[in-house]
Order: sequence, then C-alpha cells, then structure tokens
Amino acid sequence: MRPDRVPERFPLEAPVVPGRVPLAGHAARLHRDALRFVRGLRQYGPVTRIYIGPRPVHVVNSPDIVREVLTSQARSFDKGAMFDALRVPLGDGLITAAGDRHLRHRRLVQPAFHHARIARYAHVMSERSLARAAAWKPGTTVDLVPEIHRLTLDILLRTLFADPQDPELHTAVEDWLSVKYHSMRLALSPLNAWAERLPLLPGWRPPDAGPLRRLVAVQQRIIGAYRAAGQDRGDLLSMLLLAGGPDGALTDAEVTDELITLFLAGTGTVSAALAWALYEISRRPDVQRRIHDELDTALAGRPPGFDDLPALVYTRQVLTEAMRLHPPSWLLMRRTLRPVALGGVQLSPGSEVFFSPYALHRDPQLYEDPDHFEPERWPPQGAAKAPRHTYLPFGAGSRLCVGEDFAWTELTMALAAFTAHRRLTPADSTPVRPLVGTVLRPDRLPLTAHARPS
Repeated sequence: MRPDRVPERFPLEAPVVPGRVPLAGHAARLHRDALRFVRGLRQYGPVTRIYIGPRPVHVVNSPDIVREVLTSQARSFDKGAMFDALRVPLGDGLITAAGDRHLRHRRLVQPAFHHARIARYAHVMSERSLARAAAWKPGTTVDLVPEIHRLTLDILLRTLFADPQDPELHTAVEDWLSVKYHSMRLALSPLNAWAERLPLLPGWRPPDAGPLRRLVAVQQRIIGAYRAAGQDRGDLLSMLLLAGGPDGALTDAEVTDELITLFLAGTGTVSAALAWALYEISRRPDVQRRIHDELDTALAGRPPGFDDLPALVYTRQVLTEAMRLHPPSWLLMRRTLRPVALGGVQLSPGSEVFFSPYALHRDPQLYEDPDHFEPERWPPQGAAKAPRHTYLPFGAGSRLCVGEDFAWTELTMALAAFTAHRRLTPADSTPVRPLVGTVLRPDRLPLTAHARPS
C-alpha cells in the first residue's frame, strides 16, 4: 500500500476552520460575529471542526447531513455538553432533557397542545394582543421589543395558569428570565469548556441558580394547590398534572421543569419571531398593504379567532419568511452516543455536533436570493407545510418543538392585532442589530404607528 493513500475504511478527519487561537479556540470569532461565522463555515466543507476553548466541535453545514442527524441517525445523538451548561439556569425539561427522559416527557406533555386545547387558548391570545395593540396610539413611537416581551409573558401566564395574577410568580419569572438570556453565552464560553478539565480554575463562577430555585419554589406552591383541588381548570398546568401513561404521571419536580421549558419557548422564541416579523413588515409598505387586504377580507373588522387561521394565508407566509431570515433558534447542538459517520468523517462517542438553522436558511443552494425578504417564495398553503430539515425554526425530528402549533397560533393572532388597524414605519434610520443569545432577537424595534384611512 502506498504510504500517501488513506484506506476508505479510515475516513478523513473534518478540516479545522482557520482562525483557531490558543486557549480560546474559535470562541472569539463566535462572540465577535456569530452569525457571519456560522454562515461562512460551509466554504470549508460539509462537516468542519471548530474549537470552543479546548473542546472540539464538529459543525454540520450540509442540509443532507443535517437530515441524517435529525432523522435517519437521530438515535445516535443526544443533547451535548452545551446543554449540560444550560441545565443549571434552565432546569431539565424538554429543551435540555436527554434520552428516555425526553421521550417520556414528550409523550406526557403532548396532550396539553392538542388542537382543541389550542383553540381554547386562542381566545386569550387574541384578546390580550388586541388590548396591548390598542394602547399604542396613532402618531406615537414605541420600542416594541419590551412591549412584545410583556405581551408574550402575559399570554403565557394566562394560558399556563387559571389565575395568573400571583405577584410572587411574576417576580420570580422576571428574575429568572433576566438570567436565562445569558445562557447561550455561557454555553459557548471557552472558560466553561476549560472548567470541565480544570474544576478549580481561578475566577470561574458557575451560573447563579438562585432565580431558578425561587421560580421552582413558587411553582411548587401553585402545583400543590392544583393537586389539592384535583380539577381541570382549562389551562396548560391542569393538562400537565392530568397527563399519564404506561410510565406514570409527571412528578411535581418534572412538572416544574416543563413549566420552565414553556417559559423559555413561550417568551423568548415567540417574542423574537414576532419582533422580527414586525421589523420586516414596517420596512415594506407593499407587504403591509397585502396583510391589510387579507385581514379586511377575512375578519371584516372583528377580532381574529382560531377558526380564521386557515384564511390568513399571506399572514402565515410573512411569518414563515420572517423566521427563515431570523430563526430564533439560530444554533442547535447534539452529542454522539455511539460511533457515527457523517459526510465521510468518523465521529467517536461523546463528540459534540453543531448545526445552524440560520446558516441553513440562508444557503443559496436552498433558497434563491436568500438574504431577500420574500413571503411569496412560500406557495399558498405551502407556508403551513414548510419543508423539514431545510427550514428549522422549531427544530425537526424527535426534537421538533412540542408547542409549534401553539406558537403559530399566537404569532398569527398577535401579528393581526398589531397590523389590522395601523400602518407601521421605522421611527429612525439607526440599524436594528441582532442580539445573539439563547435566541436571536433584535436589540431594539422603535416603530411609529399611523392610523389607516377609513
């Protein structure tokens, strides 16, 4: 055998992306401009290798190989080291749970998002969105980022709990939310990676678990009251407590973990998606006109309801396109459980694997003119069935977000409420910057409302 030939049974290693520096690896480039960095990785191959401090990470840049990770080889992967770091501030619900725990929890949580249940929640979504929008007077300018945060938290509390006005609950949730927004930075920190190898690393401080403990304590008090009453109050918490199966019901501790998962997805993910959709709409009068025409025709001036969703085709296209350009979950992570071959690269058990929905959604081989906002790229009714594995705002496979239909319903109701009776324009020329954290969200969104001609 010639010494320069590599046998096919020994696949080549993934190429290391240029720019690795001692101690930090590629972390500095990630923190400086994460979106540009992950989008540029495809030029180095379908599977590349980066380093977070001392930790090697394989990044999948090919949609076909992403499909393998999510479907045909999904059982060979689980959550990775990044989610180990997230578990302290976020608990151990569906987002961070692994293996059999994840599968069991998913089966038990699924009934809370049944079609009939979401139809009941839709009334709350519509009513609260209209109330928040009505407070925005024509001719005034509002930064919608905090407004949308308050709206999504309000909707979430009113769908999670029959009585959401507990002051301790509001305080505990807000304190926890202030911590969780930094979780992705922790997960991508080289200091965190080094701390795994050097537990006594000077200056290293684990994340503050206090906000999570306080939120859990409040939730356990509420759960105790629900258990004592023993009735279905029509909310998400009732469904979680009533859920059962061959493996038994969720324990109180498991219910609190799932509530925290819902706080994360129901505030960060939904609020980011709504903010980006309003950002894109405000810059395009033609898009607004089409939304107005559709809402005028479908609603005829009345509040939107669950039964109106099938008629709001263009509104769905706009939301679909906004989440293509700005997917809230911009980076997803896995860890191999057994030897895996991806794109000719052999990965050993315990290997970390990343893939980026943001990079995938802006791949010119998948989407023509990928940086352009074009709702019409989604055919009528096709936006409701966007292709899995090339469109991943809610994940895919066994990790597909269990609350996806809940999120689509809330986003549609809120978008209709904010746009039906007003025209939106940017308040200034200062660029809106993406904040790359646990979710991808705009740093600010100052918009001016104008009354629509009657």
